[in-house]
Amino acid sequence: MRRFIVLSFLVILSLWAQEKATPLGDTINSRYDELAPVLSPDGNTLYFCREGHPENIGVATLSNGASVLRDDQDIWVSYKLANGTWTETKHIKAAFNSVNYDFPIGTSADGKTLYIGNTYHRNGQVSPGVSKTYLRKGKWSYPEPLRIHNFYNEANLVNYSLSADERTLILNVQRKDTIGKMDLYVSFLQPDDTWSEPLNLGREINSPFMEVTPFLAADNKTLYFASNRPGGYGQFDMYMSRRLDNSWTHWTEPLNLGPKINTAGNDINYIIAPSGDYAIFASDTPSKGKDLYRISLPEEVRPDKSVIVYGRVVNKNGEGIQSRVVFERLSDGALLARTETNENGEFKIQLPLDEVYGIHAESGGFLPQSANIDLTNKSTRETPIELTMYPLKAGSKMPINNLFFKKGSYNLSRASYAELNRLTKIFKKYPHLKIEIGGHTDNTGTPKSNMNLSKNRARAVMDYLIEAGIPRNNIKAVGYGQERPVATNATAAGKKRNRRVELTILSTE
Repeated sequence: MRRFIVLSFLVILSLWAQEKATPLGDTINSRYDELAPVLSPDGNTLYFCREGHPENIGVATLSNGASVLRDDQDIWVSYKLANGTWTETKHIKAAFNSVNYDFPIGTSADGKTLYIGNTYHRNGQVSPGVSKTYLRKGKWSYPEPLRIHNFYNEANLVNYSLSADERTLILNVQRKDTIGKMDLYVSFLQPDDTWSEPLNLGREINSPFMEVTPFLAADNKTLYFASNRPGGYGQFDMYMSRRLDNSWTHWTEPLNLGPKINTAGNDINYIIAPSGDYAIFASDTPSKGKDLYRISLPEEVRPDKSVIVYGRVVNKNGEGIQSRVVFERLSDGALLARTETNENGEFKIQLPLDEVYGIHAESGGFLPQSANIDLTNKSTRETPIELTMYPLKAGSKMPINNLFFKKGSYNLSRASYAELNRLTKIFKKYPHLKIEIGGHTDNTGTPKSNMNLSKNRARAVMDYLIEAGIPRNNIKAVGYGQERPVATNATAAGKKRNRRVELTILSTE
């Protein structure tokens, strides 16, 4: 069987024209080799390979105390402290640390899922591909393979990069349609949890030479990679390009990261911190092998900023519910990310700024619940949100949150369609449901005008659902005007809560 290894050429620090890189510290770097770093989306957990350490599964110790290397690169972990330093690294005791070359490629935002190179078999064999493992009660589960359609690699080298939302995988491999000696490809997570056949990123990224060690930034559109194409400063240089559309084959012309990053040697295998302002990489040192370093990135080559969104999905009693949470771009309804809550109903995910997102939770036996979050104000603080779910039974009532009307209007905006289309699917799944759509306003204006506005908004929602195929006899629209506030009308926040459309289940039979 051909053995696939992660590509790991290394920067030689002595070749830097100006010393800009700083080591990550003695708690991480050792007399053994450290390489192939991966940062969690919140920037607080660092996974990497350590080679030759006696704790590694693949190290055979001789009687005289010396060790012999045998595919002995295992995955280790360190955590960032409040003062910015890193904890002492720990060897991870898990099935994915084997006698083969084991390397990390990405994590979930909540730190509960780790993606690793290779697929693992119970008989101890390892095959090419990607796996994921879950942290449950302090232990990592046995790695589960990602099912990538028509995955193959005609080279012995491979690297992967996983997007922060865990839906996009960048691969450097050699396939039948490879333009050069090794190209960059993309694979997407499918609704059935398989991954699409790798798609060549095209000639705007790939050249007749080698493109390797990709890294997709948290904005999901800025790509960093190494190439030995002509015109660089050394053998392999780092480049950056930005995706121009959703085809994943149209990119800006790759930009060389310049002489402060690239040297006369091999500059390769950089990862970018979630903050976007620095990179981490492995490098040879004069005396103790390979260590991990960080270096600041010039402003012009940084990715767009992103933010961690976190919260809980709970029932009406505040108890956590395990559910699937999806994130949509409200401007066009595009599905951008999805995640699963933990046993306490908690979720965490990283999203690019400058968009308004719909957040939607689904769990069996409950009405789906939605909210929205506006990240267009360029805030980078972590933003909590709570989604309360209501049981799928008569009498349950919930606000339809992602509905948008202009002030004083009952015309639905396009940003409302994703929410209404989702409700349509639910009602088609449960065709016996009978529901009331109730419109409500704040106390701005006259009671009569508010009553008319609430009726018209409820009817607009009802008409949309009927046109989408929901039987007219299953829906009624009612306007309540300003009669049933759920918050004070003395504040802008209270008025916003009172301006709502609610769904009430009248009957399930």
